[in-house]
Amino acid sequence: MALRGLWGSIFSRRDSVLGRARLPRRFRSKIELVAGAPVPAAQATAAALEAKVRELRGDAV
Repeated sequence: MALRGLWGSIFSRRDSVLGRARLPRRFRSKIELVAGAPVPAAQATAAALEAKVRELRGDAV
């Protein structure tokens, strides 16, 4: 599972300066919970899970 749309929302630190929060650029953001297919335990390494989450979020490198 992954959350999409958090960057730039009120929950991100995108607009903070030295830890002081500013008003967000977008007051309302569309935040989505995206689920992929189950990963078998034998294939569940940290690197593989991170790649899968990045893929689900849409920021795969």
